[in-house]
Amino acid sequence: MSNWRKWSVAGLMFVLVASTIFAAGFGIGRYVSPPYQQTSGSTPAELNQQFDLFWDVWQIVEQEFYREKPLDYPEMVYGAIRGMVSSLGDPHTAFLTPSQREMFSQDLEGEFGGIGVTVHMTDEGKLMAMKTLAGSPAERADIKAGDLILEVDGTSLQDKDVSQAISMIRGPSGSQVRLLIQRGSEAPFEVVLTRAVVSIPTVESRMLQDGIAYLSLAEFNAKATAGVRAALAELLKQNPRGLILDLRGNPGGYLHVADEVASEFLADGVTVTERGRDGAEVVHKASPGGKATKIPLAVLVDAGSASASEIVAGAIQDHNRGILVGEKTYGKGSVQITQSLSDGSGLQVTIRRWYTPAGHQIDRVGLTPDIPVTVSEEDLQAMRDPALQRAVTYLLSQTPQ
Repeated sequence: MSNWRKWSVAGLMFVLVASTIFAAGFGIGRYVSPPYQQTSGSTPAELNQQFDLFWDVWQIVEQEFYREKPLDYPEMVYGAIRGMVSSLGDPHTAFLTPSQREMFSQDLEGEFGGIGVTVHMTDEGKLMAMKTLAGSPAERADIKAGDLILEVDGTSLQDKDVSQAISMIRGPSGSQVRLLIQRGSEAPFEVVLTRAVVSIPTVESRMLQDGIAYLSLAEFNAKATAGVRAALAELLKQNPRGLILDLRGNPGGYLHVADEVASEFLADGVTVTERGRDGAEVVHKASPGGKATKIPLAVLVDAGSASASEIVAGAIQDHNRGILVGEKTYGKGSVQITQSLSDGSGLQVTIRRWYTPAGHQIDRVGLTPDIPVTVSEEDLQAMRDPALQRAVTYLLSQTPQ
C-alpha cells in the first residue's frame, strides 16, 4: 500500500445520519488513500472456514432462490460488505458505493451538480426544504422553506435516509429532475428542475444589530480557511463589539482546516489531540497570527455540528475563549481513513479517537452548550432564530456601551 495520504478528519457520516441539515448534499472530510493493495501473507485456516460458509450461502441462493429477474451480483457483494462492516458496531466505519464516494469527494471541494436546496429530515421521516441557494434551480422553481419533498422522478422518499434522498436529487449539470412537493395543506404538486453546478456557500458573514459581527461556516472543506480569513478581515474593519461563529449544521471536514480555523480564534494552545489504538498521540496546536483572538466570541452549535465543528467549538470552550450557545452537538469524536477500492467504491474505517484540549472524549456524547437554546421546527418555518438572538444578547452584556 502506498504511504501517501491526504490528512483530514471525518465529519458527520452522510450515509448514516438523517437528523441535520444538508445541502443536497453536504459531505465530510476524511483521510484519503489510493486504491488498496492486498498485503502479502497467507489467509489463516479459520478465516478460510468462514469464507467456506459464505460461499455455501452464496451457492444456495444461486441455486434455490425463487426470482423473477436475474440476481444482482454486484449488489449482493455490496450487501455482504455492508453487513460485515455494520457488524463492527461503529457508525462511522462504512462502505461507500462508487456514486457515494464520488459525492463524498465532490462535497469537500465545495461544488456539485444539483438543485441548490438545503434539506432536513424531520422527526416524521419527511425530507423538508430549509432554504434555497441564491441563483439556484430550486430558487428559480420557487421552492420554499418548509416544503416537503415527497418523490424524486416518481420514486417515493418514504423510508429513505438523507444520503439516499440527496443522491436521487443530485445529478449531472443540465439533466432534469422531477420533484413532488407538499406545501402546507395544499395538494401535492410537481416541479421539474434542470440541475446545475451548485457552489456551496461555505462562508457567509454580515453585521447584525448593535455592532455584532456574524460569520457562518457551512463545512470545513477546501475553501473554508480562505473564506473565514477573508470574512474576518472585512468584519473586523467595522470594529464589532462581539463576534458570532455559527457552526450549526456543519458536519465537519478536513482536520488541517479545523486547525487553521481554530487558530483564527485562539492565540495559542492545543486545538485537539488524536489517540490511536496503541495509545500513540498526535497533538495539534494553534498557529500564531489569528485575526480574531481577542474579540468577545459566541459559537452557535446544534445536533448537526459534528467532528471538525466539535474540534473548533471544543477548543474554544476548553480554553475559555468563548461560549457555546444552542443545542448539544452530535458527538463525532473519531478519525477515519477512506480506502479507495478497485471498482471505485470506498471503505471508511475508524483509526483514531480525538480529544479536546481538556482531555474530553466526546464520541457519542457531544459538547454541552454553556447557554442551551432549542430551535424548534416551528421556529425554522417561521424564520425565527432564538439561538442567534440569545448569542447577540450575551455578547451585548459582555461589552456594555
